Amino acid sequence: MGNYDQFAQKYAKGTEELEEATRRYFYSLLPELTGKALLDVGCGSGHDAACYAAQGAAVSGVDISEKELAMAREKAAGVFVQAPMEQLPFAAGLFDIVTSFYAIQHAEDVPKTLLEMIRVAKPGGVIQVLAKHPFRNLLESHVNDGNSDYYSKRLVTSYIFNRSIKLTEQGHTMMDYLAPNVLRAARLELLEEMTDFPASEQVIPGLIYPTCMIVGYRKAG
Repeated sequence: MGNYDQFAQKYAKGTEELEEATRRYFYSLLPELTGKALLDVGCGSGHDAACYAAQGAAVSGVDISEKELAMAREKAAGVFVQAPMEQLPFAAGLFDIVTSFYAIQHAEDVPKTLLEMIRVAKPGGVIQVLAKHPFRNLLESHVNDGNSDYYSKRLVTSYIFNRSIKLTEQGHTMMDYLAPNVLRAARLELLEEMTDFPASEQVIPGLIYPTCMIVGYRKAG
């Protein structure tokens, strides 16, 4: 889960403001939500869950941070439970839509987490995630940690909000999101790279690179 409990409220407020345009675009790619059962994995403070509920979804959320979940429950937008992403506490085939916004990169095992998200989706259900781009992981690892090996399993240090918050997260590769066992369980329908934070946050000034990506799957069925 990284170290988010240390600054849960500041992180929640800052990201809700900074990432609003990215969130709106992410929401626009989802199917109609009215009457749909939706699970938000790594739901954090419940900002996304509240938006999904306002569009008519029956929302459940899961997060490992109890501080973030306390904020989510205050929004009264769904049912929120504490659990790791790699072991979702739900039966198979419960949800029409499973989402994750800037959370899945915290998982030590991304393919396992994706397989869990696919497992709890209904046949034909949509799984859509937005995650830090592995290229961003590599550049931050190179600059901040002195580790330039894209393929190594490593913790990556990053800084946000003009270096006022230091994050420590797992580093991943593109193949974590495109693993053969994942693509056997769900069809890849979307892969889009994006740059979504201010130039002041770039680790190498003047270098334009993808900072996040949206990946969409549809469960076989």
